[in-house]
Amino acid sequence: LHALDVIDALLSEVSNKKAQLDPDKIPWDGIQETLCKGVFGGRVTKPADQEILDNLVCGVFTPKCFDVNFKLGESDDAPTLPEGSSKEEVFRWIESLPSQTPPTWIGLGSDAEAVREKKIAENVVEKFKVVGDSLSA
Repeated sequence: LHALDVIDALLSEVSNKKAQLDPDKIPWDGIQETLCKGVFGGRVTKPADQEILDNLVCGVFTPKCFDVNFKLGESDDAPTLPEGSSKEEVFRWIESLPSQTPPTWIGLGSDAEAVREKKIAENVVEKFKVVGDSLSA
């Protein structure tokens, strides 16, 4: 939660207690760095995964996210933010999203889920072999 306090402080510094902010005055670099390293990045162990996370965060947390029809990903089927900002409108938008997020929305290949399932299956088979070998010894 501390990293989100940092983001709140960054925004408070530039807002001067105004309800609306100029997107160009928001400290996007600081927000991106905090999210990539402080919030999510601490759990990332592979450089390739960190790169995907960095691309996702930097693609979403940008002045362009204030544009109408801003897509939350680079794929053609990526969602756009809801037009309204009321709690009800945002919840309706969330409920309209698919129950499973297509991997393309977060910068992964369309086959990412199949690759993941294959690796899980290979690991299960390997564990069965180890157990089988230990039982036959």
